[in-house]
Amino acid sequence: MQLSDSAHVHAEAEAVEIITVCTGNICRSPFAEIVLRDRLAGLPVVVGSAGTHAVVGAPLPAAMAIGASTRGLDATHAARQVTADMLRTPDLVLGLARDHRRAVATLAPRSGRKALTLLELARIVEHRGPELAREAHAAAPDVVGRLRAAIGFALAERGTVRPPEHPADLDVADPFGRDDKAYARAVEQIVRAVDLVSDHLHHAAGHR
Repeated sequence: MQLSDSAHVHAEAEAVEIITVCTGNICRSPFAEIVLRDRLAGLPVVVGSAGTHAVVGAPLPAAMAIGASTRGLDATHAARQVTADMLRTPDLVLGLARDHRRAVATLAPRSGRKALTLLELARIVEHRGPELAREAHAAAPDVVGRLRAAIGFALAERGTVRPPEHPADLDVADPFGRDDKAYARAVEQIVRAVDLVSDHLHHAAGHR
């Protein structure tokens, strides 16, 4: 979802903004964007996506679109290139792999403090979610404030949760150009991680 300048201002003031980032912005990050938008419906959250080397204007590949449509999700998408200005307003930047997290920090150094991989964040909330959600819920009287607190508390846990045995397990492998099994695995990884993250935010907001 591409935001106009006025929409960015509105989102910054009245909603939490999340952006997902991968390489081409045609497989992993748009699918994460689509699932996040669905799971966070009802919360004041704006979700977008972009690519570090985007195939600008391209739609989701058929295998990825099927992964969305079979779950009742709108697979409409047009890839866009990430820019430093685009990274100025989000409260949370989710790379689909560690390379994307590093690219974000290089492009917009201040955004590096707001960046995790999707699987890294899922791992944090899987281990610490209930405690962090309770703290976030108590931290602010309004939903937007609670959501921002929930994100901030999770970001502060970076490096405190035991990492996986293999660092690559913090990445969703790029399925582009590979077989259907690769796409299915990417879809499953993203859905599971997004479900963990969205549950965390809903609990922090007081909706569950």
